[in-house]
Amino acid sequence: MSELILKRSAYIHNLSKICEKAGGKDRVILVLKDNAYGHGAKFVAKEASKFGIKFTAVKDEREANELDGFFDQILILSHLPNGNESDKFIYGVNELSNLQAFKSGTKIHLAIDTLMHRNGIILDEIEAACRIAKQKSLKILGAYTHFRSADELNSDYFVQRENFKIAKEKILKFGGLNQDDLIFHSHNSAGLERFGELKNEYVRVGIAQYGYAQFDDSLQLKRVMELWANRVSRRELKAGQCIGYGAKFCANQDMIVATYDLGYADGLLRYNGERELILPNGKKMLGKMSMDSFSCEDSGDRICVFEDAREFAKFFNTIEYDILARLSPNLKRRWV
Repeated sequence: MSELILKRSAYIHNLSKICEKAGGKDRVILVLKDNAYGHGAKFVAKEASKFGIKFTAVKDEREANELDGFFDQILILSHLPNGNESDKFIYGVNELSNLQAFKSGTKIHLAIDTLMHRNGIILDEIEAACRIAKQKSLKILGAYTHFRSADELNSDYFVQRENFKIAKEKILKFGGLNQDDLIFHSHNSAGLERFGELKNEYVRVGIAQYGYAQFDDSLQLKRVMELWANRVSRRELKAGQCIGYGAKFCANQDMIVATYDLGYADGLLRYNGERELILPNGKKMLGKMSMDSFSCEDSGDRICVFEDAREFAKFFNTIEYDILARLSPNLKRRWV
């Protein structure tokens, strides 16, 4: 059965580097949304919790319930308020009007639109947001923003930092909030690499924990995941014979080929056989990928499909996030 192999020592190494840069384990919010970027949310949560991380961020209530018990605090980033919010979780507020729909007493973090214009409360709405939250007896425990281009060396990062500073000042000036309990967080993985000294803020880290730096890898991160497939069958392909749908690959000499148990139904982008896709061991994928399998030159009982999602992403002209997040939750995962 095809599987994802997760390297525990690499993951702990990455967490150690992240926490060192952030100023301690209690300053880190780990983003484990979308099945921990394909790595397996429960698998990763267990290791992160054992390491000492106490705060995570996820996409929705389903993910929060899955990880309930691993962390002291769970922030839900994309909740649609319905008046039935759980006392166990913290909910991100992505629009001013949403405040009216939350259940009284709900714990919230205000998402602040500092430049990205995707969601969040704009700077001029912050006082109104605090006022409505107070009227609704909502518990403002923090605020955050998201950088639109922290991974690009332009001025946007600095503009957003300044805008978030203004937002924090507005929130802190509002009466009736317990300022000692307020948590602010803006720096994602790329932001974590860029800042020198960040005072009075948490960091909210996603892709870095899995070993992917956005700049010069000053954190010295290590890749956590490898994707492996198992051989289903093996045969001799005679010269002139073709393999797979559409006969996309035809042998020009006799060769031994094999089919392995991984395909686009497992979350891989579909290889169409047009260009050479070379696997880590130097073998080429042959012909079109099928729903549940692919073929290549025989490589034994098992073959590594990728050990660096960024290299796989380059072939398909996309990013490593895309490759990782789409991996099927049905794939076997194990730590080594």
